[in-house]
Amino acid sequence: MTHQGTEALDEYRSLANQADSLRAKLEAAKARIRGLLERASDLEGGARRAKRRYQQLLPKHVAGNMAEEVARGAKQDLATAEGDLAEAKGVLQALQTELPKLTGEMPRAATLETARRAAWEAILLDLQAQLPKEVPQLVARIYVALLASRPDAPYSAALTALCPDPPRKQDCLRIAEQLAKEYGIPP
Repeated sequence: MTHQGTEALDEYRSLANQADSLRAKLEAAKARIRGLLERASDLEGGARRAKRRYQQLLPKHVAGNMAEEVARGAKQDLATAEGDLAEAKGVLQALQTELPKLTGEMPRAATLETARRAAWEAILLDLQAQLPKEVPQLVARIYVALLASRPDAPYSAALTALCPDPPRKQDCLRIAEQLAKEYGIPP
């Protein structure tokens, strides 16, 4: 494989790994956001209940009909519920701010596709370089003989003459996976 080919494979590997890593981070952040949204909703309900309880107990405490410990406990419950809610909302806001940053770091689809094509072009050139020197000349001679025997033959007839039993689509996918594994790139 040429130096340029190796660089193309490395570039594609790097971009694909970066995209996979960022996709995983995005999915994890989205899942965490969903969980925090549910938790924040639960905490809001808890804070409302704690506030309502404190507001119900406060007049009784002021009137002297309730022990100070009970009122202090309700006030502490309210502070804890509001603190937990504020913390959850803060983390949620930070995650929602981080989400566009992660999305912005994602390699563009066109860049990834260009790198993928360059990697497969490098593989093609490497495979062609492995052909014995006589093969291209023999293929050219077969092609010329086909055109001489059938001048109006379409290009597909030339391909069929050169490869009478081409791999089927499912075979191509399997072979592509094998080549990707052999060259260490994502399929």
